[in-house]
Amino acid sequence: MGQKGSTTSSLHDTAEQFHILVDDADRFHFEIIDNGIGIERERLASLFTPFEQADASVTRQFGGLGLGLAISKRLIDLHHGMIEAESGGRSFGATFKVTLDTIPEGAAKRDADFRAPKHPSKPLRILLVEDHRDTRHVLSRLLAHFGHEVVTAENIRSALQILAAEEIDVLLCDIGLPDGSGYEVIAQARRKRPIKAVAITRFGTDEDVGRSKQAGFDFHLVKPVDLHELQTVLERLAA
Repeated sequence: MGQKGSTTSSLHDTAEQFHILVDDADRFHFEIIDNGIGIERERLASLFTPFEQADASVTRQFGGLGLGLAISKRLIDLHHGMIEAESGGRSFGATFKVTLDTIPEGAAKRDADFRAPKHPSKPLRILLVEDHRDTRHVLSRLLAHFGHEVVTAENIRSALQILAAEEIDVLLCDIGLPDGSGYEVIAQARRKRPIKAVAITRFGTDEDVGRSKQAGFDFHLVKPVDLHELQTVLERLAA
């Protein structure tokens, strides 16, 4: 085995250990071990499914939508890696293991040049309406990284204030908002002037898509949002 490192940190009453090593096959291994609430064995299989939680009470007690692990798995899958979870059950903590292939010497720069974000043909001024703080922060940073100008709102009231005061090219709006729904935002926005809009929601049935189109949205994206799909949609709206 290659070099192995370990560090320990404490968050509230939960201690975490981090183990990092590179094995003889040049694979990178990263482990996070904690002594927290643990995961029931029967829930391990669905742990990386969007909107699943190890325990329904976790959402109420600690917050979160059940997207974090699904997004983590998606990112690791894109890098042809693997993530897995182990736990002895309730109150026995959990271990998360990530395995990735290391990058051959000299390949990093070539890969970075190839994957460098392409600036849009037409930068857009986007209003992102999303009540979940972390999702709003990550999406706004990514959109700005792609070359767009982004303003954000966390509810209907603030979204309508921005739409009334500023020129917005595209409305990117969550459907479930704390003071109503994204359908209300697009309905009131389009009473004033035509605006291009994209719905983002965890619901993706044909009925959900049809309702979004009927409400006035041009596109319907399902969370966790695929960034390549989002870029394609924005390019089409900018054309």
